[in-house]
Amino acid sequence: MSENRRTLHRKKRRNKKIIFVAIALFLMFYTGAWFIFNQVNSSIGNIFNDISVNDKRDGSSVVINQTQPISFVFLGVDNGVDGRETDVGRSDAIIIATLNPNTNKTTLVSIPRDTYALMDGYESEYGWIFYDKITHAYAYGEAEMSINSIQELINVPIDYYVEINMQGLVDIVDAIDGIEVTSPLTFESSGHLFNEGVTEVLNGTEALVFARMRKEDPEGDFGRQKREKLVIEAIINKVLSFETLTNYQTILQTMEDNVKTNLSFKQMTDILAGYRGALENIEQDNLIGEELWLDEIYYLYANPENRLEISNILREELELDSIEIEELTLSDTDWNYLYNYYYVEDDTSEEVYEDNNIYAEEYLEENQY
Repeated sequence: MSENRRTLHRKKRRNKKIIFVAIALFLMFYTGAWFIFNQVNSSIGNIFNDISVNDKRDGSSVVINQTQPISFVFLGVDNGVDGRETDVGRSDAIIIATLNPNTNKTTLVSIPRDTYALMDGYESEYGWIFYDKITHAYAYGEAEMSINSIQELINVPIDYYVEINMQGLVDIVDAIDGIEVTSPLTFESSGHLFNEGVTEVLNGTEALVFARMRKEDPEGDFGRQKREKLVIEAIINKVLSFETLTNYQTILQTMEDNVKTNLSFKQMTDILAGYRGALENIEQDNLIGEELWLDEIYYLYANPENRLEISNILREELELDSIEIEELTLSDTDWNYLYNYYYVEDDTSEEVYEDNNIYAEEYLEENQY
């Protein structure tokens, strides 16, 4: 055999080896990817919990794509820790999020847990109209009543929800090797010291303490809401960084044990693909209110104008038409507020209404106040 033919034969054998190795590597990668895909898909299937909520989009369908804004509510339920492992719990944290792929913006709005609100669904379940703290809606009807009550409070459609208990927050933060936050104030709680302006990496327990402290914050519940959003934003940033891929099995197990959602696996991947720009640009707002005492029970009262402002902020992000105050669900307390807010006396001491008090005036006339 000539030297040229021997060289050609060796090259052919070498090429066959290269092709064989390439095919083997591809099959290994494909098999591994398929295995991971099946694990993730199975875990997401285990946390999937479809619910029936009131339609606030007038029958129009919601499609997760690169053009349609969508909304979520994040419910942090106060069970799973502190001896509450078997309790139904209450929604200790309520955060609405809108994702707009056209403006590449996510808007987070916190609803204070003590907000006075209609328990939507309570009447059909228990037989009478009932107002209570929004946090209690979860205790009465879990995520379904919580979402319906939130929608009634601000007249904004909630497309999807993610519910996590407190132990889940601890476990998820630990599973992603901690989160980096900068404390907006100095405080000590449960043996942990946080210093204003200092950035540090928190483990799961520290993140829970950081998010839940309320009594030492001069802003009270509003201060806690700000810190809750800092924790959520830090978790989102860590997950989007892909630093956590090596811990995916631990993260999946944590989710199975502590999370519920009506998002499918495909919808989650579509959000990561089509809304990534929005997730990286987060703006924040709060529903504000004032003290309200009824039967010696404290509530936070968000008057109709406060609710209308937040409603139209979120509706704009969802590219929905703005609404007027009469399109909110108004309680007797709301009507009393409108009456007192707009009720004036002119120079002749004649009692009059301002023109824009037409809703309160009509209501008072109909009910013979």
